[in-house]
Amino acid sequence: MRRMMLVAVPLLLMGANEAKKAEYFHLLMQKQDPYTFDKKARLELQKAKIAAKTKERVATIEYKKTVESAKIHKEALQARAQAEVEKSKILIQPKINEAQAKKSFFRYLFWLGLIALVIFAWLFRWYYSYKKRMELQKMEMERQAHERELALREKELHAQMAGKLIDALASGKLTKEQEEKLVRLAGGSDNLLEK
Repeated sequence: MRRMMLVAVPLLLMGANEAKKAEYFHLLMQKQDPYTFDKKARLELQKAKIAAKTKERVATIEYKKTVESAKIHKEALQARAQAEVEKSKILIQPKINEAQAKKSFFRYLFWLGLIALVIFAWLFRWYYSYKKRMELQKMEMERQAHERELALREKELHAQMAGKLIDALASGKLTKEQEEKLVRLAGGSDNLLEK
């Protein structure tokens, strides 16, 4: 609507100016014949010229005014649009900052989780090897205790056998062969439990 006015107003002013120009040219043609004009007609001609120039200047000024008004209106709209863009940027900036903070937080959380996983894996391997060492030590201690127990039983068995051998020899009921066999058995082997 405003654009149409910008075009229509100057055209109307120019059209009115053209009508006045036609009248002016008619008077100018009559002026070329100096005998037909009198002073009054010349004065009217001067008035018409001045009026035509005035109207032309007014039309030019109105046109420039309309163009300037449209330019100012356009600049105002651009400034308002720019202000709206700046306002929306200001409103969106906290959300952008929040999104960047979340992204940074999740990145740190990821690295922290990865480090925790590496530490956990290292602790698990250390605990597993420690537990294995403890089990091996326990088994070694049990083996040594078992060997001590076997050695103790062996000694007890030797003592019992020596006591029985002495009793059997002292009783005199054994034959000479049985006595030799018992002596050989008692003196020949340390591992009496196996026999």
